Amino acid sequence: MEPSLSIPLRLYREGSASFYSTDLEHLRKMGLSYTKAPVFYNPRMKLNRDVTVSVVRSIGAESAADLMAASGVRPLRLALEAGVNEVAANDSNCLAVHVIRMNARLNGVRMRITCSDARLEAERMASEGIRVRYLDLDPFGSPAPFLDSFLRAVKRGGLIGVTATDTPPLFGIYPEKLFRYYGVVGRKIPPHKEFGIRALISFAARIAARLDLVIRPVLSYGREHYVRVFLSVDRGPSISNRVLRESLGWVEVCDDGYKFHTGVEIPRAECGELMGPIWLDQITDLTFLNSVNPLNAEVESLISAIASEVGGPPLYIRLDDICSRLRVRMPKIREVISSLREKGYFASRTHLEPLGIKTNASRAEVEEVVRNLTAS
Repeated sequence: MEPSLSIPLRLYREGSASFYSTDLEHLRKMGLSYTKAPVFYNPRMKLNRDVTVSVVRSIGAESAADLMAASGVRPLRLALEAGVNEVAANDSNCLAVHVIRMNARLNGVRMRITCSDARLEAERMASEGIRVRYLDLDPFGSPAPFLDSFLRAVKRGGLIGVTATDTPPLFGIYPEKLFRYYGVVGRKIPPHKEFGIRALISFAARIAARLDLVIRPVLSYGREHYVRVFLSVDRGPSISNRVLRESLGWVEVCDDGYKFHTGVEIPRAECGELMGPIWLDQITDLTFLNSVNPLNAEVESLISAIASEVGGPPLYIRLDDICSRLRVRMPKIREVISSLREKGYFASRTHLEPLGIKTNASRAEVEEVVRNLTAS
């Protein structure tokens, strides 16, 4: 017999999971946003969960946890589609936990279900030695307040998936909040989406170092209103020291492009404004990416786009920005990329911006290509 709840529920299906959550259509008719749902569910984040399932099943994780599980759709899918045997679901909303239990029974899935503050639950898991191979961190807003606790609950050699929906600070639109939350100095620049991803990874690397842990990004992407990074977690203070020295650094915003300075120490400016420290190394590991078996065509398309960018330098340039500076019409982006490749440069599109180009060519060299294309 299903429990009686005082909120209107609706049966949804996502992937292999059937589950109850707040009736979003009923909420909409009341003039309320999905963010006001008593039991949270955001259908727009389906791709986020599709990618997670694809990643987790590729590593063969025997254990996983979602400590902000809401309706429980993500841990349900990890059990049903990623083959995870030991799944834990937690939420601070005990009404949501009631629904998670109902959904677990509905799908015939056994999982450890708790109602607790996510940080307290992560700390409890760590103190009791209950670490998982995959841990998901997908808060409403910034992941910054949770990373310290969550990193402690990941098995060494495991993965943590981190979502940030507070993109205005990360993208430099609110510089003071970017510094307050993530310890990064910066403002909005044309490649702001990639800057935000690199700021988030830098923050995670510095938090991990404080715990004598080392993180490495294996897959990073941005979509609509959020950015998402999957980080491998391991122990090693000496390795962590090296990562901080070699993978973190500063970007200098100059009139003729971007210059990069490796290391956490603030360098001497040569030509412009310094921003950082951000992650300057690769934000996706191609070997790992090639091991991921996409769950569906949408995930496959995203992974293919990300793969084409691996090996490029930090930060893309925007073709519309270049053309605006030159006051010329915009050529086709594929022609610009083709011309740069013919000259021996790395050049690819980026999934983060329709008009973004990843290239190791200087801005002057890109401008020359654009001038030649628009003159012909």
